[in-house]
Amino acid sequence: MFMPCCQTHFLAVAPKQVEDILSSFAKENFVAGQKAYWLNDGGINIDAGENDIRAYYYENEATIKFFCRDERNMTIYDRKLRAFAAKHSVSLNEESSGYLFDKLTGK
Repeated sequence: MFMPCCQTHFLAVAPKQVEDILSSFAKENFVAGQKAYWLNDGGINIDAGENDIRAYYYENEATIKFFCRDERNMTIYDRKLRAFAAKHSVSLNEESSGYLFDKLTGK
């Protein structure tokens, strides 16, 4: 199944931090609040089994990228990811701020 990539990526994430960061995100943003866990395809479930958003860690880039099941929800998840990153001092890619501004203002 094709899942479009969110514009927001977490940067400079060491391998040993991935599960802790994503588990914190999951607990703060989803009702079930369960810890993130690795899937057989290398993805990481972060939405308490809802399968609306999934994370993938790219070790060669030290980057976590996020993929949504439905493109219509990308703006919602980009907002959540950016708010979480600001609260927890997680570095973001520069493109995410411009994309979100354009999406919210219709430009």
